[in-house]
Amino acid sequence: MDSQPQEWLLNDANALHTLCVCRFRDSAHAKKWIHKLVPRNRNGKLLKWSSGSRKERTERQRTEFIDAMERYYDDIDFRIHCISSTEGQISDFTQAFYLQNLENVSQAPDEKGKNRLVFRLDKDKQIAIPVLRAAKLLWIYYCLKYLKEVHRLHGFLYSDWFACDSMSGEVKALGVSVVNFLLNATKLDVQISIAKDPKKSEADLLSDWLSGWCNFSRSTGATTTFAKRFEALSDRNPTKFDAIHYACNMEVRVEPETV
Repeated sequence: MDSQPQEWLLNDANALHTLCVCRFRDSAHAKKWIHKLVPRNRNGKLLKWSSGSRKERTERQRTEFIDAMERYYDDIDFRIHCISSTEGQISDFTQAFYLQNLENVSQAPDEKGKNRLVFRLDKDKQIAIPVLRAAKLLWIYYCLKYLKEVHRLHGFLYSDWFACDSMSGEVKALGVSVVNFLLNATKLDVQISIAKDPKKSEADLLSDWLSGWCNFSRSTGATTTFAKRFEALSDRNPTKFDAIHYACNMEVRVEPETV
């Protein structure tokens, strides 16, 4: 599992975020396809969608990945789920969650006056998270909830490290821990695992490339070559490649007070 851009909102209502989950039989099955599809540099190191290369080299690497996806698509025997939402839509998910959990979630400014969401974990413990980060984490929770309820997601769920997570501090890997807390609290029977050393991890690489390709394509519209090739491939077999735009319908009703 991975997402693009990383796990923090950009404070732009039209900015698009995409989460990708690839579903394999086991680790050997995942490794086979990662090594077959993901491009490498001259030293044989597996690359990421945003590898920081020059523009021409980045485009060449991305074309190489898309070529491989098209070449091996009929042989692919794993499921791909790409879920995209704008930050305006992610804000709706956050508002819906907040309004439904007023007893356990509150808002409070930090020392610089920036807004935070404060989650009450138990009677004596709470966690405060900047609202732009908290909103992305809540959206990831809702995406996994959708995959669990609609596509019966189960098994070992391996993810890239979330942005700003570390093994130091009071709560290790805070972002992953918050999403896992929400998944556990709602009894969804899914938990995220991460590598001890993210620099040596390969398991999230296909999700990185696919979320990057989907997010780039959906953000630029159907005018670019990358976008046209993405739409053609995702439409080719929806049971294999599921790419959706995710939004919530939120209706706030004020109930009259009873006397």
